[in-house]
Amino acid sequence: MTIRAIFFDFGGVISRLDHGAIQKLEAEYSLPRNGLLKGLYGTPEWRKAEVGRGSEKAWYEAAERALAEMAGRAVPGVREIAALIWTGIDEEVVALAGRLRGRYRVGMLSNSTKRLERELLPQNGVRESFDVVINSARVGVAKPDVRIYQRAADSLKVEPAACVHIDDLEANVQGAREAGFAGIHHRGDYAVLERELRALGVDW
Repeated sequence: MTIRAIFFDFGGVISRLDHGAIQKLEAEYSLPRNGLLKGLYGTPEWRKAEVGRGSEKAWYEAAERALAEMAGRAVPGVREIAALIWTGIDEEVVALAGRLRGRYRVGMLSNSTKRLERELLPQNGVRESFDVVINSARVGVAKPDVRIYQRAADSLKVEPAACVHIDDLEANVQGAREAGFAGIHHRGDYAVLERELRALGVDW
């Protein structure tokens, strides 16, 4: 089927993850490799927050406890750390979304808290690049659950087989494929992203 809609993840696709800052913080607090992200996004409280059934306050408190347990000491400023490791917007990817919009329907499909629409998108000036924003915290289901991809396709009135989802997490790409989407695993290389889209017949 011809591609008609393209969905972009926010964190790790539209927004860049600062791996250097992560490594520095892990070294500073003697955290294991990938421990920082596990502490921030691996707790039950995060799972509740990302589907709108838990508070951001409870999430930060749980992350602070998880990181302190791994570090063997307090890790202060968890809210600030969570902001620090995201270094802003990938302008090439945002520009691509803008070029695609018009020829295709373009959406954002993100596992996030309600801060996404309230703060992150306005602060970074990217909301206007997308026809629709599907936020797990607002729809009550998160990737890789197939239901959120169906919700995304329905929001643009297209069949799942006519959709592509771009995500930095392999599990979420697999979830998209199970829902009938084409999926692209974005590892930060913009040239590869372009090639993979063109291989699906997407042009601009």
